[in-house]
Amino acid sequence: MITIRGVPEYLYYQGATFAVEWYRDAGGRMKAKDYYGSLSAEERKRLDDLVAYLADSPFGTRLPKTLYNEEDAGNKIYAFKPQAHRFFNFMTVGKKIIIVDAYRKHSQQMTKKDLQLLKTVIAAKEDYLHRVKAGTYYERHA
Repeated sequence: MITIRGVPEYLYYQGATFAVEWYRDAGGRMKAKDYYGSLSAEERKRLDDLVAYLADSPFGTRLPKTLYNEEDAGNKIYAFKPQAHRFFNFMTVGKKIIIVDAYRKHSQQMTKKDLQLLKTVIAAKEDYLHRVKAGTYYERHA
């Protein structure tokens, strides 16, 4: 894995309860991290604060739906909601939150494009779980 001062590049935040990571596809691309990098410093800070609050809170803590929402109950896909941005994620064993992808919200309801992105997030979750089980997700980047 690529590290900066001993920290893996995919690690976003190490909290007291959860580690928050950027999802890496099989090619090593981190789409949510790229999106995050395109935001202003103020917009990044808003997400940083949400992530830190949840990752440092005791297990079972819930943020208000206006800040963190379950987007797909069947697949347990959630979204951090800093202002007009949505960062799709899921929780997994080892007390990890994996941020998969992000987009800018354009309307009250999810559009067809947003729903299509949600489908790719579900596929990414399945890919992550498969690669972790096979021992190729973290080891590939070691």
